[in-house]
Amino acid sequence: MDRWVRSLRGPKTPPSAWRPIRVVHEHERRPGGGVVEAATIFLAGTECPFSCVYCDLWQETLDEATPLGSLPHQLGLALDEISQRSLIKLYNASNFFDPAAVPPADDAALVALLDGFERVTVECHPHFVGERCFSFADRLDGALEVAMGLETVHPDALPRLNKKMTLADFDACVATLRSRQIGVRAFVLLGCPFIAATEQLDWTLRSVDHAARIGVETISIIPVRGGNGALESLASEGVWSPVCLELVEEVLERALELTDAVVQVDLWDIDRLARCPACVDARRARLDTMNRLGAGAPRIRCAHCVAGTPHDR
Repeated sequence: MDRWVRSLRGPKTPPSAWRPIRVVHEHERRPGGGVVEAATIFLAGTECPFSCVYCDLWQETLDEATPLGSLPHQLGLALDEISQRSLIKLYNASNFFDPAAVPPADDAALVALLDGFERVTVECHPHFVGERCFSFADRLDGALEVAMGLETVHPDALPRLNKKMTLADFDACVATLRSRQIGVRAFVLLGCPFIAATEQLDWTLRSVDHAARIGVETISIIPVRGGNGALESLASEGVWSPVCLELVEEVLERALELTDAVVQVDLWDIDRLARCPACVDARRARLDTMNRLGAGAPRIRCAHCVAGTPHDR
């Protein structure tokens, strides 16, 4: 499966190993209430060893192991653009505790640079969560949160994503992290391959509910984007199709009613899902409002489309 997924990819856009890819500023609802300013730093590093069929993060990764010292250097440059010390997310398109992606010898320098932050979020596959993660958490001035991809609880789809993780693996990792007072953030896919279009709403909500019930504090719903080659191949076989923006809205509305956990939808490149250019800005703004408030907002009524009507299931 790895070879098949990688054979369908287009060319990379390799980043510099010594500069962060980008720094994004946003506002995010925190577990327990309130909205804080958050900074997401996209760090340049080596490619993830897992070849998931839906992933496009490999496009801005290094072909070789992340050089020693490069991540502290990148973080130092990024911190020059950050004035707040509330929430910081370090996303490296891989696994923060994979030694090829983040050299263990850089941990002390990274911890020192993160002094004063209330919460530090890193991304990692459950198979890389272990003693290094726990030690990193213990040395941080603030709290550590580990973001992991649950993706879906669909019993047939999850094994076919080539994630090399079972639902039991995810649940056990969440339990371990929570027992050590480490926060957990989960990614849930909307538009997950191998799930029928008519069942996307139901299984996304089931996945959100499962994450909340096992103690995940923040759940990010990720609309699956095409463009990685594998998804286009699956689309030709009739086992994947992109979702529309109206379904994204409905899923978030329903998810916010389902749980008290922080639920939000990823707005990255969300315009690609729009069917009507006249109302896309208003719909994006509505989703952003719901993300921040944790509650529904008035539906968009557009004179140029019928997207204000309930989504056709």
